[in-house]
Amino acid sequence: MRFAILGYGKIASEVMFQSILAAGHAVTVIGSERGASPDGFDGRIVRDYFKALEQDEFDAVYIGLPNHLHHDTALAALERKKPVLCEKPLGLTARQVSNLVRCSRENKTLLREAFMVAHHPQWDWMRSEIGNDQQIDLSVQFHYDNRDSLNIRNRPETGGGARLDIGCYALWVADRFGARTQNDLYGYQIYENGVDVQSSGSIWFHEGVQLNFDVSMRRARFQQVVVQTQNRCWIIPRPFNPMLHSVVWTMDQFGNRRETSFEANQYELMIQRFCRDVEQGCQTDLSSSLRIAEWSDNISSRFEKRLVG
Repeated sequence: MRFAILGYGKIASEVMFQSILAAGHAVTVIGSERGASPDGFDGRIVRDYFKALEQDEFDAVYIGLPNHLHHDTALAALERKKPVLCEKPLGLTARQVSNLVRCSRENKTLLREAFMVAHHPQWDWMRSEIGNDQQIDLSVQFHYDNRDSLNIRNRPETGGGARLDIGCYALWVADRFGARTQNDLYGYQIYENGVDVQSSGSIWFHEGVQLNFDVSMRRARFQQVVVQTQNRCWIIPRPFNPMLHSVVWTMDQFGNRRETSFEANQYELMIQRFCRDVEQGCQTDLSSSLRIAEWSDNISSRFEKRLVG
């Protein structure tokens, strides 16, 4: 399958370009305002993202643009009946996600949100370890330090902020472990120059899932997921961008530890699944993405806002 990549920033240049090739596919068009491309790239480079979508030399689109451009470029691609794999968040709000779902269905064209973590085998394995009738308590931390005022993650006009950038991972974990309907939530967001640099809080779900999370763009790099039931605890020390070789630690009620290893490239697996679904004519199912967007909207509207700087 031939891909057009829109946005040749860090994720596209360091991960996605090579993952597409490693999965056995090709990149034939790159949309880049800077005219950036890999060394030796012999495809077409277009500086206007929407004009890149008018080219004929591609079969599907990967969107790795700043958050505020996801909705409009995905909409344009779907209207041209080009399957879309779009970086998270799919939209800045649940309304934008709903609009993309409608467009995907009207044009009978596949749309997927690029939650690469969903394709790592550690999550299916861990979910199979837990019974469906158990109370599940989740603790998610994801931190990094980015104080560059010009970076898109620190600019409100480009959809910056910790909630949209990394808070969505915490919400994805809750969804993956069966959360569907929010009962209650509380927490706070620390705002600096118009973006939330930290979002922390708790969400209770009707399905017996509780999520405690803390995400920040002003701390040393760290990530961890802890999953607890009455009798066992699972710890993923690097849950969202694991190395090729990764581990999950399981602790029983007596404190005995067991280590389970995995070897997988979640980006390649995501590309393989997306291309297979395109070829098989699979329909769009963005129920998970829509739930996560709705929960994210609730955080934005209901968490206490604290201003600094």
